[in-house]
Amino acid sequence: MSAARACLLILEAMEPDLLRSGMQSGQLPHLAALCESGVQGDINLLPGIGANALLPSLYTGLPPQAHGRFYHQQLGDDDYSTLKSHQTDSNAPPFWAALAAQGRRVVVLDAPKAPPPCGSEACYVSGWRSHFNYREEKALYPESLPDELAAAGLQPDACPCIAQRFTHSTAHDGGVVANKLLDSIAGSRDLVLNRMRCCDWDLLVAGLGAGHCAGHQLWHCHDPDYPGHAGGAQGDPLLSVYAALDRAAGDIIAQLPADSALLVFAGPGMGPSHVHPALMGELLDALEPAPSRGAGTLRRTLTQLWRTLPAGWRKQLISAGHWADQKLQGADFSNRRCFPVRSNDNIGGLRINLEGRETNGQVSAQAYPAYLDHLARQLAGLRNAETDEPLVTRVLKTCEHYPGGERGAMPDLLVEWNERAPVRFVTGSGLTRLEVSHPPQWSGAHNQHAMLVLREPLAHPRTMPGQLPADSSVLDIAATLSELCGGPATVGEGRSLRR
Repeated sequence: MSAARACLLILEAMEPDLLRSGMQSGQLPHLAALCESGVQGDINLLPGIGANALLPSLYTGLPPQAHGRFYHQQLGDDDYSTLKSHQTDSNAPPFWAALAAQGRRVVVLDAPKAPPPCGSEACYVSGWRSHFNYREEKALYPESLPDELAAAGLQPDACPCIAQRFTHSTAHDGGVVANKLLDSIAGSRDLVLNRMRCCDWDLLVAGLGAGHCAGHQLWHCHDPDYPGHAGGAQGDPLLSVYAALDRAAGDIIAQLPADSALLVFAGPGMGPSHVHPALMGELLDALEPAPSRGAGTLRRTLTQLWRTLPAGWRKQLISAGHWADQKLQGADFSNRRCFPVRSNDNIGGLRINLEGRETNGQVSAQAYPAYLDHLARQLAGLRNAETDEPLVTRVLKTCEHYPGGERGAMPDLLVEWNERAPVRFVTGSGLTRLEVSHPPQWSGAHNQHAMLVLREPLAHPRTMPGQLPADSSVLDIAATLSELCGGPATVGEGRSLRR
C-alpha cells in the first residue's frame, strides 16, 4: 500500500453553520477554497456524547465504552465520588502509535484532549494554547524541545476560560476576550509553522483551539436572541476570531508539501448555552429525592454559598471545596435510587444505584429495566415552562448505544438538552413548577454538529472533490489517516473514508 504524508488540522469546536455562512459570504476564503478542492460535508458524531469522550474516539476509532473515557471527571472506584482525571486519560492508544512503531515520523502539536506521548513520536506538544489547558498536562517531547521553542520566541499561554471560569461570559468585554484569542491563534499558528519547517514528518496532527474558547465566551456577542446580547458598532467578536482562524489555517495549508493529504475537522459545534450541567441534579432532587436529605441538603447549601464568594476566593479554595463536595456527594448518592453523572455542557447523565454494581446499591437487577424505562419517560416528558418546548431533545439508554459502558463509569441514561431558549422553570410529570437555580456556565455550549474536509495529495488525488458519504463517522477519521500514511484502512471500529 502506497504511503503519503498526511496532516490532520483540528479546528476545535468551530460551528459548521457559521463556517458555511462565512465561506459563502467571502469572510473565510481559505476554508472555502479548501472545500472546493476536496471532499467535504457533515460528519456524524456520537449520540449523547460530549467533547471529552468524542475526541479520544476520533484518535482511536473507538466508542467511549472501549477507550474508557466519558468525561474529565468520572466516577471513582467507590462508585459515588467523582475523581478528577486528566484531560488525556484513555485506555486505548491513538492511531498514530502504530504508525510511529512502523517508522513513520509523527508530529503532534496541541491536538485537543490527545493522549500522552507514546514515546516514539518525532515531536509532541500538548497543553500549549488549548482550551482549559492545565499546567500539569503540558507535555513536550523530545527533552530539547522547550529550549528550541523558547529560542524561536514561542511560549505557551492559558486560555480565557481558565481566567474567567467563575464569572459568566456576559460579564466580560467581548472585544478584550477576542483580542486575547487573536494573540493565541497567532501563537498556535507559529508553533505549527515552526515545527513544519524544523521536523521531518509523515503525519502531522495539529490543533487550533481558539474557536473553543470563542464559542463559550463570545456566543452572546454573536447571537441577537441571547439574553444580554452584546453586539455593537465594533462588529462581531466571534466572527473576528473565526476569520483569524481561517487565515491561520490558510497559512498552514499553504506550507504543506504537494505530496501531503489534508483532513480538516471542525467540531463539535457551538450554539447558545441555556443549561448548567447541575440541572440534572436539580431535577433528580425533585423527581427522585433521597430518603435521607441530610448530606444532600448540606451539599446544596454549601454550593449556593460557594457561588456567592468572590471569584478570587473560589480560585484559592477550589481544592478544599472540591474535597468537601465529594465527601458530601458520596454520602448523598449512596442513599439514592439514582443520581446525576456529570457530563458535557449540552449532555446530562443519570446513573441508577444498582445492586451488585454500586457499593450501596438500592435497585435490584430485576427492577432495573422497568425503572430505567420509567426514568427515561419522565425525562422525555419534561418541558420548559416558559416556551412549552421539551426540555430534552433525546434520552438515550447507554446499554443500547454503548453496550458495556454502563458497567464502567458511564451513566445509564444520556440526555441531550434542548438549548434553544433559556430554561428558568421546568414542568412535567412529578413536577409542579421547578425553578432552576443554576444559570449556564457561559453563553455558548457544544452541540452535535461537525464537518470534515478531505483533500487528497495534489499530485496524485484518488478521491475527487464532492460530498462525504452520509454515513461518515468521527470514528472513520483515524482509519482514513492511517491508510493515507501506509497503515491499515481500518482502525478500531472506523473505516477509511477514501473511496
